[in-house]
Amino acid sequence: MTHFIPDSSNHGEQGYLNMLHRILTDGKYRKPEGEEGRKELFAQPLRFDLSDNKLPLMTTKKTFFKSLAVEMLWFISGEQDVEPLKNGNVKIWDLWANEEGVVGPLYGFQWRHWRVDPEAAPFYGGKSEIDQLAECISSLRNRPEARSHMITAWRPDHLKLMSIKPCHILLQFYRHGSELSLMLTQRSCDAYLGVPFNIAQYSLLTHMVAHQLGCTAKEFIWVGGDVHIYENHFEQVSLQLKNPILPPPKIEFKRTPESIDDYRFEDFVLVGYESAGYVPGEVSAQGQPGKGVRLPQAWRTTGHSRPND
Repeated sequence: MTHFIPDSSNHGEQGYLNMLHRILTDGKYRKPEGEEGRKELFAQPLRFDLSDNKLPLMTTKKTFFKSLAVEMLWFISGEQDVEPLKNGNVKIWDLWANEEGVVGPLYGFQWRHWRVDPEAAPFYGGKSEIDQLAECISSLRNRPEARSHMITAWRPDHLKLMSIKPCHILLQFYRHGSELSLMLTQRSCDAYLGVPFNIAQYSLLTHMVAHQLGCTAKEFIWVGGDVHIYENHFEQVSLQLKNPILPPPKIEFKRTPESIDDYRFEDFVLVGYESAGYVPGEVSAQGQPGKGVRLPQAWRTTGHSRPND
């Protein structure tokens, strides 16, 4: 039996499975020269209920929580090299790192070290960088009604310094009362391997920010641009669609860190995760692996040595 509902439902893991089925059934086939063939659809939304501490970690295949959680902590750190990942025995970025372990000014760097145009610096108190994540959390705390709780990783003038162009590029938080939601816009989406990671790790980020604010996480909304299944994943997806959906696990925190920078993997407690088995798939090496360029930064997140506000 295939566990999908052939309708427009886009909620929870069922919505994710429906999306996989639509791609296999209705997706447009494309095979650029020198790349793996793929089927793709454009502009696919999904929604996930985070209430009661739920974490949408896929159950129709095993998804490794440690890898996605350590990767999110790496994003938050603002680092450009993979050493923190290696210290956590996470190897998912090794393919893109150069000989020095550098991937360039990717996600975390842009979140924490957004460069200010020198001509605009006087309007920002002379700052050379903007800590988007810290400012977003501050605005969520002090002006919850604002419509500008945004973080972007898309920096056109830095793209050639990155080992791969950012895929998950825009975050928008929404707070109403004591409830916090997050919408993620993702431009390029490996639906079998990458998307389950991204859904779970940005849901984790929503819980972390809510935890910092004394709020509860309500919903995570994922919007995929170019959503594709690579041809060498077709068989794995077909197998996944036959597995039953199980209840999602929950996430708990052992402590309340002083700031978003102070979380460690050991602070996370994953409760009640059951899933089907792990079915591996080959990673498609996009971008320019091994060619990231490190940019200097005005301050290091670790140790909280920030420029003056």
